[in-house]
This record gives sequence, structure tokens and C-alpha cells, in this order.
Amino acid sequence: MGFLERAIRRGISEGIGKAVGNAINQAIEPKATELVNRTAARLDEATGKPSGNGAAGASAQGAFANLERAAMDFATKQAENLKICSHCGESAPSSQKFCQSCGNALPEMTVADAAVCPACGKQNTIGTKFCTDCGTKLPAAVMEEESNKRKAEAVLTEWKLKLSDYPVWQSGGENLYIDEYDGYTVFGADFKGDSYGARNAFEQYRSLVKQNGFRPAGQYPSDEHLYKMVEGKCLHIDFEHCFESGSDQVSLGFMTGEPAGGFNYVKPEQKKPVGLKDIFKF
Repeated sequence: MGFLERAIRRGISEGIGKAVGNAINQAIEPKATELVNRTAARLDEATGKPSGNGAAGASAQGAFANLERAAMDFATKQAENLKICSHCGESAPSSQKFCQSCGNALPEMTVADAAVCPACGKQNTIGTKFCTDCGTKLPAAVMEEESNKRKAEAVLTEWKLKLSDYPVWQSGGENLYIDEYDGYTVFGADFKGDSYGARNAFEQYRSLVKQNGFRPAGQYPSDEHLYKMVEGKCLHIDFEHCFESGSDQVSLGFMTGEPAGGFNYVKPEQKKPVGLKDIFKF
């Protein structure tokens, strides 16, 4: 594969990536590859011809300049026959009514329909949230917000069952989840590339738990690990490993157990050195 062909493939891939999410990208990938191969062959042929009056070179340049636009238009066309499940995110043919992965009802709109402006009727590029002609919020954005809200509500309901001893997360984020591992529970929230937002949410929650009586404790007290004793049970929140999955991914660990030295550890007082005056003191 020559340099030009690699550039063409990358251009189309980036164009489709900007236009659609992963589920749609996977669904149209075979046809996208076919488009890449055809376009690469045409442009390789155009640039391989003698330049003459420069028409062939100019033609190739023009085609390459419009590559991303063509890829996005291609994605929009393919999306006319696709639906995306609002519960699990899997793609499905437009003729399907229920998701084959999770069994939930699929939206009535196709991916392309959801990018049509309800105010002016413009067919926007797939992945656009607001109409580029009039600024109206598109059905796709509304559906995404509603889906995220339902998922967040489900996770926070699960919180009441699994993390009822801890203050409820109120700091936002998307794709909230609760997973259980051996002896502890992990809560996570995705801030989609917004590292500042993730850090701010992290600090908001740490402030909230402190207001609810959690504090540093043990032999090595630190704000990275906060504890609270409730009816003889020591609750523990791990803030130290919060960003191990990425600077825009909040991940908090919840568990029970006292810190090194015990919850009520008190540092021993240093003994004062004994001098001759103390020995012969009357």
C-alpha cells in the first residue's frame, strides 16, 4: 500500500469516525472498505498519469480535499437503513423492531432520520447534535440525552441497593456503572475527554463525603482514603486510584475495613529524654 493510499484510507476512516459512533461504524465498515479501495485506485491512477497541463494532478488534489466530506455523506446514506438500540448501543437493520442483543424495543427513527432537523427539514451529517442551518436540537441529541438519563437513573437505583451506606453520586458524567469485585465495589463515570470536568466532579464528591462524616484515619491518614465508622463497621472510600483508567474517567472504590493502625489510631507521644536534673530532682 502506497503513501497516497494510506492517506486516503485514513481520510475516509476519519470522516466516517466523525460522522458515526462505533456501532454504526462497525455496521457499515465492509461497505466503507469497498469505498476506500475504489477511491484509492482512482486517485492512484490519477496521480500516476503525466501531469500535462496539470489537470490530472488538480483533479486528484480536489478529490483528496473532499475525501472527508464524501466519507461523511457515505455514512449518512448507509445510516438510512440502520437503527441503534438506546439501551445497549448495538446497531440493527431498519426493519427490526427489537434489539437482537438485549431484547429492548428499537427506536422508530433510523440513524439518518434522527439527524433530520424537525424545524427546517435539513438532513444533517450523522453525529451532528444541532442543525447546521437553524441551530435546532436534533432528534438524535434528544434521544441520546434521554438514553443517558435512563441509564443514570438505573445505576443510581442500583446504588441504593449496593452502596446504601455511602452518599449518592450527584456530580454528573455519562455511562455510569457499578461493578463488584472480590471484596469491594467500583463506581465509574465517563466525562468524554473532559479531564477538567472529571477532576471537578471528583473533588465535589470528596467534599460531599467529608460533609457526611468521612475523614482520613489510621496510622497514615490521607485525603486519598476516607473512612467512617457506622455501627461498628468501618466504611472506606478509595480516591487514590480514581483516574487509573484515564484523566476523564472517574473510578471510585468502596469497601469496608479499618486502615493500618485502626480507625482510632493515635500517634504515641514521644518520651522526653531524662537528664541528671530529673534523676536528682526532689
